[in-house]
Amino acid sequence: MSWLIVLCSTLHVAFQKEKPIASGSLSRSYRTQAPASTAAAATMPAKRKLVSLALNVTPPSLRDSAPLEVASAMAPSMNGTSVENFSCIVRSYTFKNPTMNCTWNAGTNAPSDTQYFMYLAYHKATDNECPHYISNMRRRHIGCYFPDVIVNKYRVNITVNGSSTKSPIQSYVDDFRLYKKEQLRPPQNITVDYKSPLYYRIQWEPPPSSRKVGRECFEFQIKDECRNTVMNVTGKTYFNFAKPAKYILRIRTIGHTVCTISKEMNGEWSEPIEFGTDPDTFPTLPLVFAALGTMLIIMLLTLICKRNHIWEKLTDPVPQPKDIMWQHEKNVEKWVTPVPIGGESITVVEEMTAISPKV
Repeated sequence: MSWLIVLCSTLHVAFQKEKPIASGSLSRSYRTQAPASTAAAATMPAKRKLVSLALNVTPPSLRDSAPLEVASAMAPSMNGTSVENFSCIVRSYTFKNPTMNCTWNAGTNAPSDTQYFMYLAYHKATDNECPHYISNMRRRHIGCYFPDVIVNKYRVNITVNGSSTKSPIQSYVDDFRLYKKEQLRPPQNITVDYKSPLYYRIQWEPPPSSRKVGRECFEFQIKDECRNTVMNVTGKTYFNFAKPAKYILRIRTIGHTVCTISKEMNGEWSEPIEFGTDPDTFPTLPLVFAALGTMLIIMLLTLICKRNHIWEKLTDPVPQPKDIMWQHEKNVEKWVTPVPIGGESITVVEEMTAISPKV
């Protein structure tokens, strides 16, 4: 019984000495004090030796709990530090491989010295860091440009890590198929045909695409900016517009639902295509109709006149006045003033009438 009393008193004294040691430094006290404790225990009885060793050795449960407690305390400060509004656009070209441009915003709670780094990993391949970063005025990376990407049916993995001296930064992770991020370019070789008297025909060719698909995989939208309307064109690369009218059009390409091509992103609008004339400025069609109507009326009146001999009556010759000399050749002396002959005297007698004076 006496040995039990000695053991309890020894435990009480030992706990009094170990109490000021903080939990975070227990593992450190184990590494520095273990040799001293072992040497002291060698001079103690066997039962006390066991107790001393138990007090100086840090329990495994306590060693494991310390890092977990620190990590859980850091997690709230990481929220809102990863990139935001992350988006990528793939563009295709005729004579070179597709390119990709990605942009993002810094996290709301990211420290001012935060710097981001982007990595791209293809299917069953290692990560490739961004070759060309886009930076803002603070030299912080806010985007990345890949001048050459491989577009296929497999997904790619995107990771954006961050670093800061003030706080841990959360990573942004995403995966998607590159062709779904492709923004198709405007149609090519747009032309307008004026040959038809009734309509204008506008023609174009599909743009290049990363998947090298045929024409049946494209749809087109034509925006009429004069009338603020949009029409869809499927299965053909032309459209007719009635004359006379003025048009200002833009065309863009959209992927068809049956093909492995981007359907989530609308294509880029083309430059404005302007053609035609405003009917209010020069009314060509009304003038043509008026001229045709006038010609028909004239032809109809001519036919009626010939049928009823009205034209002959209207075109009878007008009697011409006869020559006075031939008409009065026998009595010409009545019309000519007599001319006196030499040696002949002509006496002209005028009859005078006396006028009586008034009383």
